[in-house]
Amino acid sequence: MSNKMIPPLDLMFFLTETAQSPKHVGAVQVFELPANAPDSYLVDLVSAFKQAPVAPPFNNRPHFPRFGMPQWREDEDLEIDYHVRHSALPKPGSTQQLMDVVQRLHATLLDRRRPGWICQVIEGLEGNRFAIYSKIHHAYIDGKSGTQRMYGSLSTSPTSKAVIPSWSFQPQRASREKPGSGAKAKAGDKLGRQVKGVIEAYEFLSRMGMQWLQLRDSKAQIPFNATRTRMNRSIEWDTRSAAICTLPLDKVKAVGKARGCTVNEVVLAVIGAALHDYLEEHRENTRAPLVALCPMSIRAEGDDSAKTQVSAVHVRLGEPNAAIGERLDQVIESSHASKDEVQGLSNEAMIDYGVIIFALWELLSRTRLDQVIKPSYNVLVSNVPGPGEKDLYLNGSRMLASYPISTLLPGVNLNATLLSHGNSLDFGLLGDMHALPDLEIVVQQMVLRFEELQRVVLGKTRAAASRKKTAKPKRRSSTRAGSAAGKKATAGARPRRKAG
Repeated sequence: MSNKMIPPLDLMFFLTETAQSPKHVGAVQVFELPANAPDSYLVDLVSAFKQAPVAPPFNNRPHFPRFGMPQWREDEDLEIDYHVRHSALPKPGSTQQLMDVVQRLHATLLDRRRPGWICQVIEGLEGNRFAIYSKIHHAYIDGKSGTQRMYGSLSTSPTSKAVIPSWSFQPQRASREKPGSGAKAKAGDKLGRQVKGVIEAYEFLSRMGMQWLQLRDSKAQIPFNATRTRMNRSIEWDTRSAAICTLPLDKVKAVGKARGCTVNEVVLAVIGAALHDYLEEHRENTRAPLVALCPMSIRAEGDDSAKTQVSAVHVRLGEPNAAIGERLDQVIESSHASKDEVQGLSNEAMIDYGVIIFALWELLSRTRLDQVIKPSYNVLVSNVPGPGEKDLYLNGSRMLASYPISTLLPGVNLNATLLSHGNSLDFGLLGDMHALPDLEIVVQQMVLRFEELQRVVLGKTRAAASRKKTAKPKRRSSTRAGSAAGKKATAGARPRRKAG
């Protein structure tokens, strides 16, 4: 990665970054300390982190020359104490306190003079737990490559004492270029694919333009055709609110199997219903469906490179007053229509489309025209697949939760990202504190709406069995930023404590 040009999509995250809208992504991992852990356990862990080697892309920083294209350059004087930090919560070490710390850490820009990542080990979390908060600039990784490194650095063995942090872990290359395989020919093929991709992207944008002008009929949701809500207010400050919850993956899959749809579509229906509940709570009734922007990974199988390889589609989240079962059907229809629209596009075309539309959103945001033109979407919903069903450990500490804390894109101030591991779907919602100070309402309604969807789709018997294992969430009256709901989910759908 050193001394290589920064790819266009990655470069966009640097060029569009402001103090009010940083472009890094992160996660809060919660661990349970092993039995009989010595008092020096976390001090020793941090020491091992600092002694671990720093591998690409974590040893690179961006370089913006006066002339020429921006490049990645290796930082030959990396200061590990800046990147790896250790702090503690005051007693009682509640999840509220943890999330207050996390949202403050997540709100600030990363220093471009250094490699763009920070890891903070946070001790003192009640219940014999500790947390690791990490953030890395989105120009370095996308969700899938970041998850590969985050989970890949953990062990499935509770007795393993190996400490391999994510900045040391390197995925095994599935395939390597053979010597003498014709670099010039491959360069020519790549240029041809890029040219073809530009043409395909132009044709795709032309079709959407025709639909926007009502000169073409399609059921697919297009940009700049969503209803305006508080989720589309301009971001004026660098303060954030956050909320977290967990849904049981097996039950989400069961609902999807019964309705013949994907986990993503079930999640979108639940989020759509919860957001409409939230808007009604604030007496902001919408007359049209909310729209989600759903990133799509276009990473080839076996590709473990660090660069961003995503595009996105728009999906309607159901009519405002739709019953939950009907809402799921509407989401499925919109999702299929949007996917059909991009079917057949090459990866290059999808990336070009992403760069163009992202640049357009940013231009409208900088000129404030985004407050005049209809918004493209109301919430970004990203599903990042996890490692599987086995428990994961760090130096004997079992991982209890892994909540994503992502970034905000132009034109919207709400991001809902979910990570899967074991039988958990861990949700992390990030919003602008001034527009969305009480996101705990959304995660509480997500839990309740999913219980309702289970009753409708799976029947009263199975849903009742699930409810027996589920504590009904209490409504919080606080509207402080950084709040999250509930206790750790085990067998049923319920909100977690804010980080465990």
